[in-house]
Amino acid sequence: MIREDIVVGPFMCNCVILGCEKTREGIVIDPGDEAEEILHIVRRLDLKIKHLVHTHGHLDHIGATAQVKAETGATILLNKGDLPLYESLAKQAAMFGLGVREPAPVDLFLDDGDTISFGEHTMKVIHTPGHSPGSLCFKLDEREELLFSGDTLFQYSIGRTDLWGGSFEKIIASIKDRLLTMPDDVHVFPGHGPDTHIGAERKKNPFLA
Repeated sequence: MIREDIVVGPFMCNCVILGCEKTREGIVIDPGDEAEEILHIVRRLDLKIKHLVHTHGHLDHIGATAQVKAETGATILLNKGDLPLYESLAKQAAMFGLGVREPAPVDLFLDDGDTISFGEHTMKVIHTPGHSPGSLCFKLDEREELLFSGDTLFQYSIGRTDLWGGSFEKIIASIKDRLLTMPDDVHVFPGHGPDTHIGAERKKNPFLA
């Protein structure tokens, strides 16, 4: 499997580009900013982007979606619980003095248990509300089990719950019931900051003790 990570924008969002070596189909997780850099990597890797996949609808995870969609024709995937956030992109950007394109329409809403395929690879959708109503994590079972946790779980921390639709009780329940049930060696790639492992978070995350 092809994988390349890029930190984008002033909020330093971790954007992930995944692809199938055999078919060259790919996906982009959280194209939050710097569309031209994302597209440059896609061209360098010779990928045809099938989906733009979002862990949630905050500005820093969706800011480049419209431009990448326009260039690639990829379908936009999101949980419906975050549609109000997604559609308020311009308002979110204005709060920080940023200019963005109007959001392109969502093509398909993701639900818990859905799967996302690209070439010979399949990724599972896990609904983890708390940071936002429609927050999602994505599990990919390869030689190494990978979890893309968005702003739900960080290295030794958790996502904010003081924004619209946030809930501390829900994010803790999501992590404990949906993520910490995974094996210790599952490799976690959050929406911001360094990677971690489920076992490390189970033992050392102060929010989960």
